[in-house]
Amino acid sequence: MKTITIYMVLGLLITLNSCELLNFDGPDAQFHGAIIDEETGDTIPQDIIDGSMIDYIEQGFESPEIQRLIFKVDGTFRNDLMFSADYKMIPTRGNFFTPDTLSIHIKPGDNKHDFLVKPYARIKDVTLEIGALHGKNYLVARFKIEQLADTPIKSTMLAIDKSPNVGRRLNERNFERTLNRNVDPESVQVLWLPLEYFTEGQQYYIRIGALTDIPEAKYNWNKAIRLDPYTLPMP
Repeated sequence: MKTITIYMVLGLLITLNSCELLNFDGPDAQFHGAIIDEETGDTIPQDIIDGSMIDYIEQGFESPEIQRLIFKVDGTFRNDLMFSADYKMIPTRGNFFTPDTLSIHIKPGDNKHDFLVKPYARIKDVTLEIGALHGKNYLVARFKIEQLADTPIKSTMLAIDKSPNVGRRLNERNFERTLNRNVDPESVQVLWLPLEYFTEGQQYYIRIGALTDIPEAKYNWNKAIRLDPYTLPMP
């Protein structure tokens, strides 16, 4: 009888605790925005995998956990399940100089915040054409790199895929070139892929990136370009 009574008491305590948990208020806020180039005002494109993120800590707890928001490929972010509270936030592990930690108040309802940062590099003046070499046709990409860090540009990459989320990890084909040097912003860089890698009539997305030699740095990309390479002028 004593054993049954103990189990009944434990069951009642579990039920009361469950009811108390069920009475907690749920997420009451939405938080969204973008990672923005502080000079140009453009969003900073990201990789779909291993891209930049926001570390944030809700204030008011003795040992709060670090939570994370991942930037989308277009440089935006969104979380519709936030709790209204005060937070410490910092964009990190990205393709930009890490800014200072910010104190941000999330109110109930809609909240928008853009993080203004300086990218490690910018891809500029991209042109695409078909070129011939030793009897084979290539998609040729020419571009310039505006280098904003003091450390060298480690490598460049041309990546193609049928998805607009094309990047370092998501691509059907890529050509990566090692540089390990500083670059002149007016010098034209060249990357190429054999035209045989493409199917005629199929649309592809192409991005060009530059990786700065900084720990945990990610590629800086241009915005994805959509095209059918066979519509470009042939040699």
